[in-house]
Amino acid sequence: MYNFRNEIYTYNPIKGDCRHQCSYCYMKPIRWRYHQNPTLRLDQKELNTKMGKNRFVFLGSSTDMFAADVPSEWIVAVMDHLYDYPENEYMFQSKNPERFLEFVGHKLFIGLKERLILCTTMESDIDHDGVSKAPMIAARIDAMQKLSSMGFKTMITVEPVMMFSDASKFADMLASVNPVQVNIGANTNRQVVLIEPNKAEILALIKELEARNITVHQKSNLERLLK
Repeated sequence: MYNFRNEIYTYNPIKGDCRHQCSYCYMKPIRWRYHQNPTLRLDQKELNTKMGKNRFVFLGSSTDMFAADVPSEWIVAVMDHLYDYPENEYMFQSKNPERFLEFVGHKLFIGLKERLILCTTMESDIDHDGVSKAPMIAARIDAMQKLSSMGFKTMITVEPVMMFSDASKFADMLASVNPVQVNIGANTNRQVVLIEPNKAEILALIKELEARNITVHQKSNLERLLK
């Protein structure tokens, strides 16, 4: 999903269908194809995983562990496990970043604060109808602004990038959370048609972000829209 580091380890102790039901989700066809258990659950054996050290670990690549229906005790159990491996960096990604605020008092968020990156997805600055049941764009931005003001490192993923109102306006919105990086990628679920920006609009967004001294990582799948 990401390649902005030489090695990124994924860790998904919370498994099953995500309540956000994003139309473009790449995991839904994978679960269907391989007959994976759709039940939302904490996989207890994953809490025995040795996390190693000096790793960049990405949590939430297969289901959103901070979605509203995930029990808090599951999240705490995962965080407790990660706390035992303080030499790693951890990136949590959620489309419900307001839920991050529930855990700012956890020892992981306090003791390893400098080793955490809190990330959310912002497909656009527009809430496109029928695309996702995730919280609205304004709610995501508001939560990320609060987290940034508390000193947490933030990151934004614009994937799949969808039609936005204006490059400058969208860049201002993203910059308001002081992200260490903005990732931009395209829709990879070709069975789903999204309203996508054209090449000129994407390049304008990248230019506006870089003008605000924001590091932009272009995912390889963005090439389809930049031809």
